[in-house]
Amino acid sequence: MTRILFVELLGGVGDLVIALPAIHALALSHPRAEVTVLTFEPGADLVRADPLVHRVCCAERGDAEDPERPRRALERLLASERFDVIVADATYTEIGRLLEGTGARVVTNLWRRPPPDQLIEERFLQILSEEGLIEPWTLKVRARLAIEASDRLWAAAHLPQSGRWVILHPHAGMAIKLWPAERFVALGRALQERHGVGIVVPEGVGAEGEVARRIASELAPGSYLLPAGSLRQYAAAAAYADLVVGADSGPVRVAGAIGALTITLFGPSWHGRYGQRPPNVNLQGHPQCPVRVKEDFTRQPCWYSGRCPLGGWETCLEDIQVRDVLEAADSLLAMTAWWGKPLAARMP
Repeated sequence: MTRILFVELLGGVGDLVIALPAIHALALSHPRAEVTVLTFEPGADLVRADPLVHRVCCAERGDAEDPERPRRALERLLASERFDVIVADATYTEIGRLLEGTGARVVTNLWRRPPPDQLIEERFLQILSEEGLIEPWTLKVRARLAIEASDRLWAAAHLPQSGRWVILHPHAGMAIKLWPAERFVALGRALQERHGVGIVVPEGVGAEGEVARRIASELAPGSYLLPAGSLRQYAAAAAYADLVVGADSGPVRVAGAIGALTITLFGPSWHGRYGQRPPNVNLQGHPQCPVRVKEDFTRQPCWYSGRCPLGGWETCLEDIQVRDVLEAADSLLAMTAWWGKPLAARMP
């Protein structure tokens, strides 16, 4: 039996979702193979129920005191097991050196030489195809998540039991990727008035809860606070939504991968690389930014400073107006009004 290892150690939930089409294309191209994924929690939870993934191994995250934990996890796995094919999306040189000594067919650094306007997941698939590891027909594979009945039951217990509703996801991993909370409130009111939808706001974790409660309170009645749960539980909730709106973040990618329609708001990252495929909508703040590096936003001065260097705003997401998001929402909600919710039309 062919044994395939996919190494995803970039660390973000969104990074794992981006890698899903590549993981699935490998599994589909080698139907008799056993596929193992090495990644971090909490993202690992997203692939534990995946029928194309046979096993999920978890690495501990590195920190300032011990940045080598992920590498040691990979070392232990390679010392105890043999793999025939190993694919790593990460660019870390030490990972590349480790893998080259295994004797396996190895492909590393799926982020190499990126065109500025090719979606990352499509770039991953193109590289694997050029390397001869996937079948041509799998180039059309999209990110898809598998969830369990218990996840759906959790979502059903915490969501409105009838009507149409929209998830507004105001959270992101960095302040510079946030759309202003007051604009989520204005958007929610406009959606309530124009489409009669209920608004669901995920509570998030820590300080995010205060923001979520404030938005939900200002949109009451007709708003609901979704308690913090696992990523799969959140995915199940998103599956029931008519639309999910939020900044470029892992949870919004999760929503797209479960089949929800999404509007993603982009600031430092470039929508042409990090966006979700149609019919989902990707809106870019200040697309003509003179310091933007489309192929690698970590080289932009705003990324590590956490502030836009152009002045006038905290983040270029402020360039995205409520009317722009509402226009996109009108179009997508018209779609679900016609043919129903993307994945689940009724609660279990």
